[in-house]
Amino acid sequence: MNPLILRYLCLTILVSLSANITLFAQNPAVDAYRIKVVTKAGDRFRGTFSDIDDLFIYLSFGRYSQEDRILLTNIRKVVIRRNSKKSVLISGSIVGGLVSGFLANESLKTNPTRSPVAHGLTVIFAVAGGAASGLLLGSAIGSISSRVIRPLNAINSDVSLFRQLEPFCLRYQQDVINRLPKNSQ
Repeated sequence: MNPLILRYLCLTILVSLSANITLFAQNPAVDAYRIKVVTKAGDRFRGTFSDIDDLFIYLSFGRYSQEDRILLTNIRKVVIRRNSKKSVLISGSIVGGLVSGFLANESLKTNPTRSPVAHGLTVIFAVAGGAASGLLLGSAIGSISSRVIRPLNAINSDVSLFRQLEPFCLRYQQDVINRLPKNSQ
């Protein structure tokens, strides 16, 4: 493999990862998750996952933050989706722009343009088109990504669901962000 191509691919991956890391490092906000709960009776509930305790899962929905609670022992499965697709969109646009810019530059080496200005404009438009394509692809990937959680243990299904779902609730994430360091005295 050409060392220039290898360097460029490493740079692309590094820039993409650093964009995500700085995105998360600068924004310690709580991730909201949309969930769909299917009960053993076949009922379906949708909303934002707000809290969970030993007996119930709490969903907030609607314009006026109405809340619904569902008994953990009645749940057959929970489908979780992230509310914000910001990191996926940024990564997709960065990777798409860098890859298309690299391919356009390599193509222009074999078929050069008549002036450096035309060369630069061609690469710029290729980067813009690749970034737009990456943005669309990131949006599509972000829309279809979800996690299905089912009770692992039939005997203690409520404990199993509680342990699997707790990291996704708003209260747990706020507690982790707002946790104060403990004194060593």
